[in-house]
Amino acid sequence: MKQHGHARRLVDGLDDAVRRTIRDDPLQAAQEVFALTAQPSSSFRRRGAGGWCDGTSITQDRILLYRPTESRRHNFTIAHELGHHLIADDDDCPSWLADQGDPDRLEEEICDLIAARLLIPDSDIDAALAGSPPEAETVARLYAATRASRTACAIAVANKLPCEGFGALIEPGSSEIFAGARARDTRPYAWKGNPIPPAHPLRRENLPARSKAWWPDPSGKRRTFYMTVADVAGFTCALFAENDLWQVETLHVNLPAEPDRGNDASITCPCGYKGKTRMFPCRECGASECPQCGECDCARRARREKRAMCNGCMTSVRAHLLVDGLCDNCR
Repeated sequence: MKQHGHARRLVDGLDDAVRRTIRDDPLQAAQEVFALTAQPSSSFRRRGAGGWCDGTSITQDRILLYRPTESRRHNFTIAHELGHHLIADDDDCPSWLADQGDPDRLEEEICDLIAARLLIPDSDIDAALAGSPPEAETVARLYAATRASRTACAIAVANKLPCEGFGALIEPGSSEIFAGARARDTRPYAWKGNPIPPAHPLRRENLPARSKAWWPDPSGKRRTFYMTVADVAGFTCALFAENDLWQVETLHVNLPAEPDRGNDASITCPCGYKGKTRMFPCRECGASECPQCGECDCARRARREKRAMCNGCMTSVRAHLLVDGLCDNCR
């Protein structure tokens, strides 16, 4: 199970009523549902992993600090910090993170994914997609139709890409990435704080709505993508995909596949999917994530062993152990 699987599992483990409460008022939910001490603060240092700088969490003391703002960004900050507490209360995710090469950065990515899933229901995303492939304009439509932040909308739409790719937001006049979100395990991808490379199409004043583009890996080697761009309330939103989802090119020439761009395997999934997958086998269970349901064997096992939060001590336990919302220690 990877970052998307952990985010999905942690959010799906919450009761529907809890998710609705978070969506309506994340700060109130943090205080009343999760029993966190939420305190406003005026200054934050930037996280080394490039996370949001409008909030921070002291999970061992169940404290959540945030910068009060009069914008949708405030809700995303609170929901992101709730993600840190959900991870801290979980058994599987911290162990998985400890085995990764860059656990801090991955935890920030998981919390971004959690925040987007908490704030934007699938029905809103489906309405914005309107049966078409995800594109930057979808982010603009989702932002206009909801109260979620630009970042939450960009993450939600990028997560719907049917292939490897990522999304990026850029502030007006800036030459670095304001927020980024990748689909699957795409590499390379744009991350918060990354400079926009010199000569990149995103540096042009008059951006085409759709074009070919690229993004460099740490060594400087470029990987080719297709790109769609749109304005989202003054910010530039770009969505990158390895497949030409938006008919950028009229002629496609089959090129030899690069060995590091994905897996090439066939799977049969309990959800009914039978066919190809580009996802590499999960390190824990050895099965690839299904491109239809997004689950590997350990994700399916985790769903069967769904956990829920005790209303008394807020501890995460297996759902069947709760009686009237309380665990053994609280009854």
